[in-house]
Amino acid sequence: MLEVSDSKLAKYVVHQVSDTLILGEETFSQPEVMLEAAFTQLAFNKLDMEQQYEFFHETDIGLNEVYTYVMSIFDQENSFLEQSKNIATHLHSASGHPQIKSGELFIGLFENCFMSTDVTKVIAIVKIDEKEIFLDVKNEQNKMIVNGIDGINVKRINNMAVIVDMGSDKAPAVFMKTKKKEDVVYWQERFLKIKVADEHYHKTNLALTECKKYILKEESFTNTEKLGFLNKTLDYFRSEEEFQVNDYIETVFVKAEPVQKDIIVNTVKPYETVISESAIAKAEKSYKRKIKLDSTIEIQVNVRDIEQVHELIEVGYDETTNRKFYKIYFQEEV
Repeated sequence: MLEVSDSKLAKYVVHQVSDTLILGEETFSQPEVMLEAAFTQLAFNKLDMEQQYEFFHETDIGLNEVYTYVMSIFDQENSFLEQSKNIATHLHSASGHPQIKSGELFIGLFENCFMSTDVTKVIAIVKIDEKEIFLDVKNEQNKMIVNGIDGINVKRINNMAVIVDMGSDKAPAVFMKTKKKEDVVYWQERFLKIKVADEHYHKTNLALTECKKYILKEESFTNTEKLGFLNKTLDYFRSEEEFQVNDYIETVFVKAEPVQKDIIVNTVKPYETVISESAIAKAEKSYKRKIKLDSTIEIQVNVRDIEQVHELIEVGYDETTNRKFYKIYFQEEV
């Protein structure tokens, strides 16, 4: 896990990638505290630190442009400006499509980052496609002055990549995020040319995600049944070494109709894999055990066993009021 809370922005540069490439000619260092905090948030905001990637090339990793440029920076920091220009030029060539927007390219070298327990350096690459209008309010001699500023929202999701120096004898670790799914082709495949480092983690994560989507969208399941199926899905992944879709269906969806089975098979068959425990731990955070009602009431349920769910929660219909109700059984309030 990458930790950047104590990181220091050692160097940074900004280029503009548009129809005409405009390269920054100056490297900046040691920004003041607020600016450094802003750049740090820009570089690492909402980045998935659990999904790791690695650079690759079909014949020779040395022919992977971004890999070569960032390794040069890690080896010789005084090449930062030159190699950042190479990165910007390569991105410009990979962005030759009318739907890819022009924007600023921030490249920063962060020091004092931690990967596990090791202190390391990180290169952050952020492509900023959109600016926003901000209000700058100042008190000048007891007179309030308001100006509109065209600026960058550091909390907005951008196309970004974070490359971690793992040492001279190891390949760098890469973390990535795209602003939208359509950007994956040009950002991940054409520009960075990276692939998932842990294929088992990746496929387990996708399988859990697609299983959850199916359960939540299936209209024939009641809310309590959906809770049960979600819990049984997690139990299946916890207890098995490999994800096999037919075994999963027989274990979780005992009474599934043939059409339902076909939908599940077609959806998650490509993700059959050796199960990754770390992917399960991530999925547990997103498997919401809630029943949402149209009265804006939410019932949080932390029961794993589906049979126990049915014992504790009873669904009924009140003919007097023409409304559904839940009856919840418990021993005492805590």
